[in-house]
Amino acid sequence: MPPDAIDVPARPGALLRAAADLLWPAACGGCGGPGTSWCPACARALAVGPVALELADGTPLRAAAPHAGPARELLLEVKERHRAELRPVAAAAIATAVRALPPPGAPVSLVPVPSRRASRRARGGDLVADLAARAAARERAAGRPAAVARVLRVRRGVADQTLLRARERRVNLAGAFGVRGPVPIGPCVVVDDVATTTATAAEAVRALRAAGALVAGVACLTAASPVPAPPATAGGHAARQTWARRGRGV
Repeated sequence: MPPDAIDVPARPGALLRAAADLLWPAACGGCGGPGTSWCPACARALAVGPVALELADGTPLRAAAPHAGPARELLLEVKERHRAELRPVAAAAIATAVRALPPPGAPVSLVPVPSRRASRRARGGDLVADLAARAAARERAAGRPAAVARVLRVRRGVADQTLLRARERRVNLAGAFGVRGPVPIGPCVVVDDVATTTATAAEAVRALRAAGALVAGVACLTAASPVPAPPATAGGHAARQTWARRGRGV
C-alpha cells in the first residue's frame, strides 16, 4: 500500500476474501467473467475517458465513467462487496478524472468527502479517503505532485442518503460539512466515489470555499446522467450539462 494510504484494517472476512483472490482470482469485478478480478475488456471500457460535467454553480466535475456497465459494477464490488483487490483499479480511474480537471498537471491536494461513522463501520474503514490516497500516490509516481488533505469533517448528524430524493439530499446535507485545520495551499480537488445528485459534492465545495480553499473541481469514479440544461437563448451562453437546482441535483 502506498505510504500515504490511510485505509484502516478491514473486517476479517474482507481480508480473507482479498487474500483468496490473490491466489485464486475471483470473477471479474466488471462483467463477472471467470479467471481474473478485472478483465482486459472491462479495463478498456473504463479507459474510454473521463466524463466532463458541472455542478449547478459551474464547478467542473470529472468522472472516470458514467454510472453504468463495468464502472458501476466496479464501484459496487469495492463499496458494497468489500473487494479490496479492486481498490487500485478504482483509484487509478479516479486519478484519470483528477488529471482531466483544470489546470492540468498543476500540483493538487485531493480532499476526500467525509463519511459517516456508520458507513466506516460497515465498510471496514473510510473507503473514499483510501481511494484518494491511492490516487495521489499514483500521481506522484507519474511525476505529478499530489497530496491528500483530510480536512473535511461531518459536523452534525446526517441521515443515510440511499433512499432520499434530490431535494431531500440537499436538505439533509446543507451545512453538514466543516473544515478542521488549515485548508490546502493551492488548487484542491474534492474526491468522492460516485456523483448521483451532487448534493454531497456541492456541500463539500461550499465548506471548502467558505474556509478560503481554492477548489479546482470534483473528481469521482462514476457519475449518473445529469438533467440537460435548457437550450441557450439569444445572446446567452452555450448549453452545458449540469444538474438542475430544482431537480436532480452527491
